[in-house]
Amino acid sequence: MVPFDPSRQRRDGERSGIRAPKQERSQRSFERVLDAALELLMEKGYAGFALTEVSRRSGVSIGSIYTRVDGKDDLLRAAQQRFQHRMLAEHRQLADPDRWNGEPLGRLVPALIAELARMLARNGGILGAFQQRGATDPEIAAVGKAGYTDLRDRFTALLLARPDEIRHPDPSRAVGSCFVTVYAALARALALDTSAEAAEGSDLGTLVEDLGAMCLAFLLHEAAD
Repeated sequence: MVPFDPSRQRRDGERSGIRAPKQERSQRSFERVLDAALELLMEKGYAGFALTEVSRRSGVSIGSIYTRVDGKDDLLRAAQQRFQHRMLAEHRQLADPDRWNGEPLGRLVPALIAELARMLARNGGILGAFQQRGATDPEIAAVGKAGYTDLRDRFTALLLARPDEIRHPDPSRAVGSCFVTVYAALARALALDTSAEAAEGSDLGTLVEDLGAMCLAFLLHEAAD
């Protein structure tokens, strides 16, 4: 796991409520705090996030936590940075061109969307918590947007590397629309937008299968002028 580095989130002129540990022992202790924070977010979401529970799970006292952060929101931002490193690594693995080398578009598109759905489902509790907090916290929203953009760019680059197989007259537009549609549908089904509950009666497996079929048909559609 990449060590915590507040400079990746804090730039000139930004308020800093996070103090990086300087000693290895303190570093390990704070990483336990961040891992406990992410575990709690996965289980209980933003509404159930409390420093007392993070302290209990990590075995690090509240007083020690406050030597590293000014409060709950700063701990959330530090935990989000740790989570972001993990997600960016998952994005790279998901859209690694070597992984999909030799797969024709007809198999690539459904498989890629199914893998994307599994990735979002694995991390849905944490993603939803940060989306909820990001509605009122610009820093958390900015990091979340950067993660979304990274995933979008990798997804679209992977498909656009097969121009001879895409028959839509505007491949960039078609691939971009596929990503936006797929992500929005999966976010709704998994309740990543925590302002609403997961779609009632939704069958994620069927949805993923249909999204793969619809996107493939769209990419292969030779639209008339």
